[in-house]
Amino acid sequence: MNSYLVIVVKGKNVNRFLHKLRENNIDILNIKNISHKEIIIKINEKDYDKLLKIKSIYKIEILNKYGFSKYKEIINKNKILLIFFVVGLIFLILLTNIIFKIDIISNNNELNKSVRKYLESYDIKKYSFKKSYKEIEKIKQKILDKYNNEIEWIEITEIGTKYEINIVERKKKDITENTNYTNVVAKKSGIIRKIYASKGAKMVDLNTYVNKGDIIISGSILKNDEVKEYVHAKGKVYAEVWYNVNIEFPLEYTEKKYTKNSVKRFYLKLNDKYVSHNKYDNFERKSIFSLKSNLVPFEIGIEKQKEVKIINDKYSKEEAKIKAKEKAKEKVLQSLDKDEYIIEEKILNFVEKDSKIIMDIFFSCFEEIGMEENIILDEIKEE
Repeated sequence: MNSYLVIVVKGKNVNRFLHKLRENNIDILNIKNISHKEIIIKINEKDYDKLLKIKSIYKIEILNKYGFSKYKEIINKNKILLIFFVVGLIFLILLTNIIFKIDIISNNNELNKSVRKYLESYDIKKYSFKKSYKEIEKIKQKILDKYNNEIEWIEITEIGTKYEINIVERKKKDITENTNYTNVVAKKSGIIRKIYASKGAKMVDLNTYVNKGDIIISGSILKNDEVKEYVHAKGKVYAEVWYNVNIEFPLEYTEKKYTKNSVKRFYLKLNDKYVSHNKYDNFERKSIFSLKSNLVPFEIGIEKQKEVKIINDKYSKEEAKIKAKEKAKEKVLQSLDKDEYIIEEKILNFVEKDSKIIMDIFFSCFEEIGMEENIILDEIKEE
């Protein structure tokens, strides 16, 4: 808690001044001689008033302060900032311990409403204070006891100023068995290329054109042109099917690409304007933690800034044609499974218009088209 002053003394015969300091019991902690007319000394701050009384013709100037006095000076200079910081910190701590949102995640809306109302009875609701871990565990167990027949598992997760409540409903055993008889029919038109029938009778040959709805594997087992039994037909049917994709592609192309660079930053948001230190020229924001008010357009928090590279390219007609073709191909492949593929592709039409190209591309694909369809026995009997 001691305080020290570093002082420069100027005047004639500064050694005589030092002698006066010693006579008045002023401790000199350090001396630095600049010249015969100037010295720098270090003394206790409590002796400064004594020094002023004996300085006479000498010029005295404080160069620096150390110890408690230094900290006091810093606090006095920044007291307004410190007051705002302390108030802001208290406000932040208060806000981070209040729940502003409760999300209940399950597909049963009636159960959600009932659980939400039950949680409110334990003061888990909007604008209430957060509960301790032990309190949450007790409440979870009480919910499981109350809704024993409806809820298998519940989890209450604290995410910032939000409680996320995940509910897994208790499954009811389905004692009914699937005894439906089915055919495997074509869900779209095409030319049959492969048939794998694990149960039922094949009704078409390979390389045969079928229309949507045609029976390919029958669940009606015939003998001497009479149905002897019905089965649940199963199997996979692959056919050559066709797509006609219309695609547009610009000759001047702008694309955003994400780099591996990212950084976390504190931010302040007033209305729609951000106040934060931005490390990258182009980046996208993702809020990690935020505090906001419904009363004023104010938000503070921590965000993740992910760097983005903006790519501006110009393509020739041929380059654009290749890019457009790749894009159309990607679109078709997204609708295909792993064991399905594109057999052939062909450009049917090409037009350049308004700094872009427009293309119609034909695709033939190897694709599974089999779909189970119930056999309605009552209708068959009536016939």
